[in-house]
Amino acid sequence: KEGGAWYPACPNAEEPCRNRYKVMPSATGTGESWSCEKCQGTFDKCVRRWIFSGVVEDPSGSTWVSFFNETAELMFDGKTADEIYKAAEGAPSDPYDSVFHKALFQEWIFKCKVKNELVNDESRIKASVQSMA
Repeated sequence: KEGGAWYPACPNAEEPCRNRYKVMPSATGTGESWSCEKCQGTFDKCVRRWIFSGVVEDPSGSTWVSFFNETAELMFDGKTADEIYKAAEGAPSDPYDSVFHKALFQEWIFKCKVKNELVNDESRIKASVQSMA
């Protein structure tokens, strides 16, 4: 299920990438490979990393927040985006949906980073989850 709540990242765990920079598929004569503009590397595989938005709420209200790989793995009981991607290939039931359903309506304590951004002369507040317990 390419195009899920993840992005394909560079498998280079060293500087400058540290598995964070997006890679692009590039067709070669030997099959599919992945290219990273940051480290100029070409790889046989990528590392998928979680990235998605969700609504969190408490008695005072609700807001949209962004989740990134480390916090998403906590929420999904340690499941990586690569694991769910591989499990979803040819599976009769959808592990992609089930991992999200298990995370619904759970109680968490979030530490969020909130910043104000100007987009097209419009002020927007962006929140991202930094840690959770």
